[in-house]
Amino acid sequence: MDIKIIALDLDGTFLDDEGNIPPYNIEILKEFYRKGVIIVLSSGRMTDCVAPFADKMGIDCALIVYNGAMVRLGKKEKRKIIYHQPLPAKYGDILIDYCLENRFHLNYYLNDRLYAQKDNLLEKYALLYSRQTGAKFHFLKDIRQLKGNSPTKLILITDSENEDEFRTRDFQYEFFKKKFGKELNIVRTNPEYLEFLNKEVNKGVALLKISEYYRIPKEKIISFGDGENDIEMLKVSGKGIAPSNAKEKVKEIADIILEWDNNQACVGKYLSRFL
Repeated sequence: MDIKIIALDLDGTFLDDEGNIPPYNIEILKEFYRKGVIIVLSSGRMTDCVAPFADKMGIDCALIVYNGAMVRLGKKEKRKIIYHQPLPAKYGDILIDYCLENRFHLNYYLNDRLYAQKDNLLEKYALLYSRQTGAKFHFLKDIRQLKGNSPTKLILITDSENEDEFRTRDFQYEFFKKKFGKELNIVRTNPEYLEFLNKEVNKGVALLKISEYYRIPKEKIISFGDGENDIEMLKVSGKGIAPSNAKEKVKEIADIILEWDNNQACVGKYLSRFL
């Protein structure tokens, strides 16, 4: 396979369970980078929580962030935004009111900054998210001041399990799927996260924007992912690869299922055969 673009999901794929990059992954990717291959880091995280991984590797990567709602080029191209598809403002307004009324924690992303309502009872959800992603919050006394804006994405963070079923992520997923399923892309990612994106947004669309920008046919793209939010990215690639720890729905559509998981440098081990 003639590889020109390598696209990498982070959590559960390129990173180990501790959130670190296995050294062998870096070693192999640097070989491809030296050969002129474009390396793309693809994540639901915001820009400031993805770019440091490129810096750690010493590779000037393009970035797919916010689960595909934004695409930024490498540092040499000054992190130019070549694609951004935010949510229509009305949905941000609706989610703000809903979360205030029912006392749910809401991540509100605007202009590459993360905002949330200041609420001591919900602080544990912000701490959970910060620990998992490294994101820094800007807390507001009244998040309603953001109404009228078009957020890049939203995340309702709640419990994976709760005595009150209403307060679980899966209950909220079913509720909003019935309400806005035809109007928004609603995705379950981490056990506590329910993400709201523009209907047109996914990692596959974002990856195609990169291939179009560099005029590289999708047949020359190889991508790796473990989660349901990676499915579209794997589908549009010449080869879509799933680690052994991938979700069953991902394995069903992957071209190749690896014998290694994310803790075993699965990306590096597979790619090494092409060197």
